[in-house]
Amino acid sequence: MNLALYREFRPKTFDDVVGQEYIINTLKNQIKYNRLTHAYLFCGPRGTGKTSTAKIFAKAVNCTHSADGNPCGLCAECVALNEANTDIIEIDAASNNRVEEIRDLREKVAFPPLIGKYKVYIVDEVHMLTDSAFNALLKTLEEPPAHVIFILATTEIHKLPATILSRCARFDFKLLEINTLIEHLRHVFDSKGIKYDEKSLHLIAKAGEGSVRDMLSIADSVASYANYNITFDVAEKVIGLSNRDSIKKILQSLANKDISALFTSIKEVLGAGKNIQVLCKETADFIKNLIMIKVGVGDYAVLDILPGEYAQIADIATLFDVNFLKRAFSKFAEIELNLKYSLNPENLFESACLTLLDDGAAQVNTVAQSTQRVATNNVKPTQTVQLQPVQEAEPQATVQPTAPVQKSETDRVWGNVLIKVRENNLFALSNALTSVFKVEEINKRLILHTNDLSSRDLIDNKDKLDVLLKLVNLFDESITKIEVMYDKQNASTQDIKDNLKEIFKSKIKFKE
Repeated sequence: MNLALYREFRPKTFDDVVGQEYIINTLKNQIKYNRLTHAYLFCGPRGTGKTSTAKIFAKAVNCTHSADGNPCGLCAECVALNEANTDIIEIDAASNNRVEEIRDLREKVAFPPLIGKYKVYIVDEVHMLTDSAFNALLKTLEEPPAHVIFILATTEIHKLPATILSRCARFDFKLLEINTLIEHLRHVFDSKGIKYDEKSLHLIAKAGEGSVRDMLSIADSVASYANYNITFDVAEKVIGLSNRDSIKKILQSLANKDISALFTSIKEVLGAGKNIQVLCKETADFIKNLIMIKVGVGDYAVLDILPGEYAQIADIATLFDVNFLKRAFSKFAEIELNLKYSLNPENLFESACLTLLDDGAAQVNTVAQSTQRVATNNVKPTQTVQLQPVQEAEPQATVQPTAPVQKSETDRVWGNVLIKVRENNLFALSNALTSVFKVEEINKRLILHTNDLSSRDLIDNKDKLDVLLKLVNLFDESITKIEVMYDKQNASTQDIKDNLKEIFKSKIKFKE
């Protein structure tokens, strides 16, 4: 019978354990220098190697020819323990959680090991023991016979009594980073002769959510379906993740306030058999990436995006204000749990999308109406109001361009500068520059017009301006200075709200 991948590639030595270097090195040193303790507590999420490490440790402490703390697998003790684990006793606390089982265990620990030097008890899911069982275990755990070692494993450390915690050497197993999972999955696929592409590796590793066992179980299903020739499309189909292009369409519909396109995009995803909860989770994750890009995060491991996808996501990020993205992320995260219990989850998801559209429209209307009220309240009844043209930031009467450059040439220079900013991984600066809607050259000065105060503040400092000037001079040596100008007339919605709040103090409130 063909073994599942997670069973076939279960670690047999400490060196095979993935991503838990601190724990492995500590245990190996204890074995090499004979500094063993009587009780260990392995805690952490599922599929991170707790039980596997416990089994390796149980063999290593009994091995007579261990190499660098690892069991050799060849000595008489290792062979005997592989065939009949009379000295390695595994107990499932979920089904043996009563006080009677623990009392039976207390009687058996007195008997010496038959094969090796130590008798090792591995108690899995120890948090499932009853209070009476914990009390029965306590004395034995504190002062066991010299030939006994306890290893307690749990995924819910908070359920263990403090009296148990204080008597164990605790090791916290962590979820693995996606890059570590990808490298391990590549090793597994290469060993099995499974063909794959890089994007499919990333997708399967991400679906594992930090757990090696979960990842290999998913990989097994995908490999079987694809007949050992895995592509990104096949992996996405088996895993059931929402197609990223569909999520991009949904977000573009929100950006354009296009209700028809929004409903069509959602129907396309669901019509392809995607789960609405998965769609919601993937949309929230995608929006989280947009927020991180907007605030300048450039670490691909943190962003958790597919190779070569940064530029596409950065383009979509420019369509949204960061405050809108924060509200959208909160909204989808809020309804994710409710979808599980909803009688019509599709309607709930669509309602959340429409709420985001309405919030945006309401804010625009509120700002417009409030602005109108400001103008009305400042006009005396007997006055005739004459609208005056808005003054230019640089009055034409006092500024005489010496060598005006054609607008198309200025745009070309600025476009090349933006490319250089991205190439140099200046992510925070690049995101701030997305608010620049107009660039002009006046008297050998490059004027950047922005409609966002926070972006203006980030760009308008000496270090950033010096960097920009150096990049500009690569394409136009005549520019001697760069200035940033905030255009109130084209201010972002958030800036208008902040200005109105400042005018009316606490008298005006906006729906968040």
